[in-house]
Amino acid sequence: MSIGRITTAQIYSSSNASIQASKARLSQLTAQSSSGLLVAKPSDDPAAAASILRVRGEQAANAQYAPNISDGLGWLSTADTTMTASENLVRQAKDLTIQAANSGVSSPAARNAIAAQLEGIRDDLLTQANTKINGRSIFAGTSDASSAFDPTTFAYSGPTTSTSTTAPDGTVTTTTTALGSVQRRIGSGAGDTTTVSADGLAAFGSGTTSVFARIQSVIDALRSGTYDTDDSATGPKATVTSGIDVLNGALTSISAQHAIVGANYARMTSAKTQNATTATALETQRSGLQDADTTRTLLDLKTQELAYQTALQVTAQVIQPTLMSFLS
Repeated sequence: MSIGRITTAQIYSSSNASIQASKARLSQLTAQSSSGLLVAKPSDDPAAAASILRVRGEQAANAQYAPNISDGLGWLSTADTTMTASENLVRQAKDLTIQAANSGVSSPAARNAIAAQLEGIRDDLLTQANTKINGRSIFAGTSDASSAFDPTTFAYSGPTTSTSTTAPDGTVTTTTTALGSVQRRIGSGAGDTTTVSADGLAAFGSGTTSVFARIQSVIDALRSGTYDTDDSATGPKATVTSGIDVLNGALTSISAQHAIVGANYARMTSAKTQNATTATALETQRSGLQDADTTRTLLDLKTQELAYQTALQVTAQVIQPTLMSFLS
């Protein structure tokens, strides 16, 4: 039986390979300890690097929705506050109209006083309807008009569309609706968009059918010189009386749009919570793939340093220099 001869060169080669491997591992642990990253470049762990890139892409997309949600909440919060104020103003106008319709309010001075109060309410209501955020009207949709409603004609300035229907008796009814609502994307899904503007046309009307014009008609009736003498169905007294129901209908319209704004606000608030939750989950996922465990890395580093120093010492003891080491 023959025993293979182990040469000094073989011992040196084996020892050197072991030392280099230990040194490489020591270098890797040192880099991980200083950077805090388990995977700093794709070559460290190709599979993990691919997963990290995917997670980072999801983080970037999720981060983009955060400012959209914040901006949307600003729009909807402003709309909510404005519509609450508008509802209160229309209620005041309706109460004053009821007071004016009371037979006890018979003097011109009393009617003029109520008319003056209604003028102030009309102007305040118009100011609310023309509320802006970041230079854009919250009630004019995508329009870049300086105001949603003309202060003189009360005409709506946002984009609209009209549809006509014909009744069996031949009567044609034209309905005008607003177009171009302002929306914000809050997620990656096809339906993850939320309207952040309010439908000013549906809430306040336009022109002669607007709530502003309705209040103005009551003001004009109260200041009419024929108020005490004209008892016809179209006279000043009848206009004031019918104004109660008209303003009640206007209040219903504003409240209906307010409810829509409230629903959109609730959805946006929920989206904000979900966005934050998703951001936390994605960061936890990324950290688990990429970040190094500091305590474990330091422990491994110290252990590897000891192994490396031991390997150097053992190799130095095993491979002693001989006369041949100095011969070329």
